[in-house]
Amino acid sequence: MIYIACAMYMEAAPFIRRFACKRDDTFHREQVFLGEEATVIITGTSPVPAAVALSEALALLAPGEEDIFANIGLCGCSDRTVSAGSLYLVHSIAEHATGRRFYPDLLYMHEHLQGALTTFSAVEHDGGDAFLFDMEAAALYQAAIGHFTTDRMFFFKIVSDHGYDSSDVSPTEVFELLEGTAPCVSETLLRFASFVPRRSRYSEEEEAVIDYFCRSLHCSVTMEHELRRLIQYYELERGYAIAHLRDFFPLHGLDYEGDVLLRSRKEGKDVLDAFRLSCLC
Repeated sequence: MIYIACAMYMEAAPFIRRFACKRDDTFHREQVFLGEEATVIITGTSPVPAAVALSEALALLAPGEEDIFANIGLCGCSDRTVSAGSLYLVHSIAEHATGRRFYPDLLYMHEHLQGALTTFSAVEHDGGDAFLFDMEAAALYQAAIGHFTTDRMFFFKIVSDHGYDSSDVSPTEVFELLEGTAPCVSETLLRFASFVPRRSRYSEEEEAVIDYFCRSLHCSVTMEHELRRLIQYYELERGYAIAHLRDFFPLHGLDYEGDVLLRSRKEGKDVLDAFRLSCLC
């Protein structure tokens, strides 16, 4: 299932129609539309109301481990050479009010432009040093992180204005901007969602290889999750990850048969970084 959060109905409408979603009247405070492939949640604008609406909806919907989340909506752009309708997949989100930064884990291959986004707590008229800016993404990230891992969270932003002219964007123009990008965004999300994690389908022998790698590197829980995300990415984009993992062992002094362990977690993090590069490059 794809869970899509949009601030306004006119942003959500193209996806409600595209995924043939129907209004679920059991939700009284939020507007939730259910379909076979996607659920669309309209959160409202500004950080606090959006976070509350998404938190309440997800608590009742209870997403599973194989579901993904997407926030799709308009944003401003401080670069006036960027035309309205330009689509970006966000790789980092800054919360202007607190200075905190959040990083969706973009492991999967895609053809979209990438950009950094800043979330402001009120309407911003020029964005300052921010490239892209909106009012909800940072709050929605924090509301969704309790239900989705960072590799299953995606933030698509469509440039609507350059700050000073934001009040000139009409509801009809909002719909047209989202309608124009809906086909490629939907296709990307369906491709991301089509990958089912293989963890439950690994044999005992394959799980033993992963377990050995984790023990050898003195992996924390976070490191193990990172390793498994990299394995998922490799299998989605390149091929059989366990064979790649086995081939990686001797390059770093690890001998699966000999059960060689590294001396510290610090060394383990260095090896994990090397494995990450071997998967992504």
